[in-house]
Amino acid sequence: MQDRSFKAAALASAALFSLAFTPMAESQDAPAAAQLEIMIDGLRTDRGRVWVGLYASQSDWDAQTETAQSWALIEDGVARVRLAGLPSGDVALQAFHDANGNNDFDTNFLGIPQERYGFSNNPRPKFRGANWEEAVIELAPGEVRDLTISLQGARG
Repeated sequence: MQDRSFKAAALASAALFSLAFTPMAESQDAPAAAQLEIMIDGLRTDRGRVWVGLYASQSDWDAQTETAQSWALIEDGVARVRLAGLPSGDVALQAFHDANGNNDFDTNFLGIPQERYGFSNNPRPKFRGANWEEAVIELAPGEVRDLTISLQGARG
């Protein structure tokens, strides 16, 4: 009888010991986060700042629900943003120059942009913003990518 309880205790101890030194499956399987180093050009003035938003799905793009976003100051006609900890897969970005500093993308009463704007892949659609298919890029797990967004449109 003592042998049986000794064996049970020894097996339980061995099992706990092996669990303590076994890496968790989640940490082995978790994809490495991607990172984007974004340069925004096409700015006509250093006044104001630039906003960049990243969307991780077409439904997020359509709903304007950012997965990541950042503001950047402008220096010598260029703004730079680093977005880290990003998901891999399809993503798309948009940016605008908040020239007047009101933290909003300004349009006139007809909805025509009054500030410069741009998208990943730099599409230039006429009379509308870019759609998901025009702006989407693919990020690999752990990828660090340089990206340039060239602003277009209204006054700066």
